[in-house]
Amino acid sequence: MIYLGLGLGVLILSIILLILSIGYMQNGLVATSLLSALIGFTLLSGSLYILKLSAYVYSVSKTFEKERREQ
Repeated sequence: MIYLGLGLGVLILSIILLILSIGYMQNGLVATSLLSALIGFTLLSGSLYILKLSAYVYSVSKTFEKERREQ
């Protein structure tokens, strides 16, 4: 559950940074916009990796519980 919460938190943060990037571009702050977009896409990639890891952990825990019940 920790991985799922962490993944969703990072995903929300990346979306906020990507929206801020658009706002910076409208104000003419090109370098700040590009930096914000880079950080946003990096966090987006990280959040997807964390969510994938969360799915693996969930799958392994369910498999372990199923094997434990059978014994």
